[in-house]
Amino acid sequence: MRRSRILFWMLGSLADRSLAHVYLAVPLMVPGWLLVVAAARGLDALTLGEDTAFSLGFDPKRTQALVIGGTALAVGGAVAVTGVVGFVGLVVPHLLRRAVGEHPSRLLLPSFLGGALLTTLADVAIRLLLPGPELKLGVVTALLGAPFFLHLVMRSSAREA
Repeated sequence: MRRSRILFWMLGSLADRSLAHVYLAVPLMVPGWLLVVAAARGLDALTLGEDTAFSLGFDPKRTQALVIGGTALAVGGAVAVTGVVGFVGLVVPHLLRRAVGEHPSRLLLPSFLGGALLTTLADVAIRLLLPGPELKLGVVTALLGAPFFLHLVMRSSAREA
């Protein structure tokens, strides 16, 4: 039994999750979201560089601490309940950036909602399209995210060359 729980967590899944699990994660996730949202304008300033952000009245170290702390709380709460569902946080913001612009403050809410939508659609696809033993959610998001990540790496290395 213990081995299957570890496997469940390592591969990520929404199977057998209920509102009780949501109630377990939300007390960590909501403060995390609020910390990240509190850093939104500072993130916009940081896109111009640390010195410029500081000259605009933002403390880069404080902004970084808010983002890291908020992300740790939000992601930690979710991962504790669902297991590792990778690449959602990489794919969604990159896809949405064209629609909402480059400013991190404008990208936060659409990324929150887009990540939830991608996770839900991937879970529904697993349940409806693949009969038999359920393929884990983390595997499906990795199948989507790994090629996307490789594309980003190749595009970045082509720019540098």
